[in-house]
Amino acid sequence: MSLSMPSPFKHPTTGVYYLRQRVPNDITAKAIGSLVSLPIDGKPKTIKIGSVVKVSLGTKDPATAKALYRETDVALQAHWKAIRQGPRSLSQKEIQALAGNAYKAFVAIFDKNPGEPIRWQNVIRANAAASVGANVIRIGPDAERREVGLEKRFGDIVDSTLRHQHLIVDGASRRRLIAATERALTEAALTNLGKAQGDYSPDSYIDRFPDWDAPKPPAQPRKQSKSDLDLFKLLDHKFATQSKAVKTKEDYRRSLNDFVSVTGRISADTITKEDVRKWRDEMIIRGLSKKTINGKHLTALKAVLTHGVEEFNLSTNAAHGIQDKRDDKVPVGSKDYTLEQAETILNATFDGTGKALAPHYQRAIFWVPWICAYTGLRVSEVTQLRGRNVREEDGIPFFLITPEDGSTKSKRAWTVGVHKHLIELGLLDMFKAIGDGPAFYRAYPEGTDLTKLPKHRSKDSAERIGNWITHEVLGGSAPGGKPSHAWRHLATTRSRNFDVDKEARDYMMGSRSRVDAREGYGEWSPMVINREINKIGRFAVPDGDYRPTLEQLVPEGLRNERLKQRPSIRTRKT
Repeated sequence: MSLSMPSPFKHPTTGVYYLRQRVPNDITAKAIGSLVSLPIDGKPKTIKIGSVVKVSLGTKDPATAKALYRETDVALQAHWKAIRQGPRSLSQKEIQALAGNAYKAFVAIFDKNPGEPIRWQNVIRANAAASVGANVIRIGPDAERREVGLEKRFGDIVDSTLRHQHLIVDGASRRRLIAATERALTEAALTNLGKAQGDYSPDSYIDRFPDWDAPKPPAQPRKQSKSDLDLFKLLDHKFATQSKAVKTKEDYRRSLNDFVSVTGRISADTITKEDVRKWRDEMIIRGLSKKTINGKHLTALKAVLTHGVEEFNLSTNAAHGIQDKRDDKVPVGSKDYTLEQAETILNATFDGTGKALAPHYQRAIFWVPWICAYTGLRVSEVTQLRGRNVREEDGIPFFLITPEDGSTKSKRAWTVGVHKHLIELGLLDMFKAIGDGPAFYRAYPEGTDLTKLPKHRSKDSAERIGNWITHEVLGGSAPGGKPSHAWRHLATTRSRNFDVDKEARDYMMGSRSRVDAREGYGEWSPMVINREINKIGRFAVPDGDYRPTLEQLVPEGLRNERLKQRPSIRTRKT
């Protein structure tokens, strides 16, 4: 006996189609009485759950109803999954992305007609009152009044945001999201106030919010295509016959899964331009950036379809020519740190962090900003450094940056000089004490292929450094919203100020010219890169007593990746 697939329910009197599903038995007690946000033709509708979930699809056409039902059912299944998993904790990045969604919605709604300035001045005053608890009549500690005030004004908005993403979170995450939403909506009010006063200059807040990368619901059972043109078969064949990183394949797979979930197309020969446009438009509505849509998702689909055209019998690449062609955002402000900001951050390294962190994270927060400030290396190229990457020739030390340690953007190796100031701070002594292993992340077992990891641990270290700079030092957004990449811009600016040879600078930063082939000729001796790196003037930051611990944790295998690492006590230089 075969099981029938869920399908729209046709009302016997009106002929209108509905989604009608009984709540699963295993979650009945938790689900009944709760609210769920379900998309109906792209628009969210909040439903209170009874023993049966019933919602109109708003159409009498069976084909349209089937398509709408599929979208709504996917959302409902995601809600069931969230209930089963129970409350989860949100990361800092997720909280800022969700607050950013609220910001974008409130700005978009009033973009054309923001109303009178007094409207937004009142909003700003009301938000400020809520942030200190002045909107509640309550006797108690200031912190308690503030929490009640924020809950009263922003609690419903946050709950709606969470429902829209089918998230059930713990109390601490919800409180942090409420605080982040207060800041985001005050910034939205300031943006709308400017528009109400006739100021439509580029948005000065939007770039600080990361994109919300919504967890996808479990893939629905699908028939396996017998054709070689199955998208995932093409993906596997492409990477089996070409030299590509494992991470790239997984990124492509996630993009294809997203495409299939939106369009229902899995066989390449059934994909039309209309399907690809639908996917692109849906990603725009979702709030993804132009760079993410073009450079990540559409690139993945186009690459797999091109492989089908070149090596199989796919007649055409339906994704060809389709892009997100929205105007690029006008740059607002500088992308690099001011000298004052840079020296503030570097000075703060001598205070470490107030959080109890594992030894490698402590070292990363102290040393990585210094290395990035003088070299302009990408943060992930620094956090994956191992002791074996510190070399010496004719008494001259240098770093060897190599893709074997995890990855490099160019997939090439190169060398970088070590500034004298870094040596005086004790950088080489630190690497010598650490040995051949990693300084800034917990080591993997010997023999692990670092180029084939789903996510290199050095990425976690890079994220912690960015959070430390943003939240503990600057107390706000970094230039361009990229606290680590801003070093790369600053190092480039300073290299010009101190007349560093451009070719040498580009070589050491791993961004050599692809136009002038002669830049690929010859070798770069340690003497040359040492001379050029030391043209750069020192940062006027006095040396402090603190140096992070040299303690190392035993290597940890991939199967223990999610275990918490024990904190260690910071040590000071004696």
